[in-house]
Amino acid sequence: MKKQIKKQALIFVLIFLISSILGGCKGDKTPPGVEEQAVSVETTEVKRQDVVLNTILSGKLKPIEEAEVSSKLSGKVTKVHVKIGDSVQKGDVLFELDSQDIQNAVKQAEAAYRVAEANLKITQERVENAKVNLERMRALYEEGAVSKQQLEQFELQASETNLEAARAQVEQAGVAISDAESRLRDVVVTAPITGVVTSVDVNVGELATPGVKTVGIANLSKVVIETNVSEYLINKVHKGDKVEVLIKSAKETPFEGNITALSPVPSKNSMTYPIKVEMENPDFILKPGMFAEVKIVSDKKENVIAVPSEAVIMKAGNPTVAIVSSDKAKLVEVDVGMDNGEIVEITKGLKEGDIVIVKGQEYVEDGSKIKIKTKK
Repeated sequence: MKKQIKKQALIFVLIFLISSILGGCKGDKTPPGVEEQAVSVETTEVKRQDVVLNTILSGKLKPIEEAEVSSKLSGKVTKVHVKIGDSVQKGDVLFELDSQDIQNAVKQAEAAYRVAEANLKITQERVENAKVNLERMRALYEEGAVSKQQLEQFELQASETNLEAARAQVEQAGVAISDAESRLRDVVVTAPITGVVTSVDVNVGELATPGVKTVGIANLSKVVIETNVSEYLINKVHKGDKVEVLIKSAKETPFEGNITALSPVPSKNSMTYPIKVEMENPDFILKPGMFAEVKIVSDKKENVIAVPSEAVIMKAGNPTVAIVSSDKAKLVEVDVGMDNGEIVEITKGLKEGDIVIVKGQEYVEDGSKIKIKTKK
């Protein structure tokens, strides 16, 4: 019996000792005799900077100027002077039509003009002679030597009406020459703009038809993006504003664009406002049809306290940053303002020169020992 009592007492002592040890360990963050491990973090200094909020608009590139060339006349094509990819200047010959029939028409018009001029000269001489005779007849009429009817016949011969009709014939013949010469010029089809030939849909021997596209030309010295902005942005962008344009198919770095047109009214059946962005294209690396992203500055805060967005974490439902105090972390609740996803404005809780943790802040508590690896 005594042995059993001693055994039970020993068991109770062991249980008490184990409970005491476990209870002591539970209350300490670090077991006695074990050094706290420092959390490796990256930091950056709090500075004043601009926080810019951007909106991305998308669109496709278009030439600054395009032309679809067609013949003004129906005619057989005798020469084609260009091919796709050729550079042309305004006025350069693209293709030519058979001109024989029109040359003959010019000659006929010139001959008709000469006939009309000769007829005018004869008519002028007749009228001048008739005027001289009319004066004589008037004198004879006053003397009673000729009748009223005879006098009227001479007045009719001296009338300017016949002369006006002859002049009209000359003018009409001149118009016919001009028309024929114009059609003769139209057999040579020229470039209406300076640019690059984008299509040639005509061949020697084919019949050119008025209004049917034969040659396409695009001016690629500049390209344009036509896109739209929302009513929220319409009063935040202005004609002449510089914008960044990213065209990944051309290069990774952005191009500089310029807003050249901004509509004051929305598109039909839409609440978005058309805008036009132009870009210089001296090396012709920008091609029509390429997809472009236009970065519009929609809001901006200048010279404000800001930190990287990743530095702000949520603790107990509040935005918090971890700052460095000696070799330990200190958690500070902050008020945030504008956040563009990269940097965020801090309106309360930090000051210039504070060192905030930007990597590893999720793993620290208030007072945690840290090992700093400065963010460059």
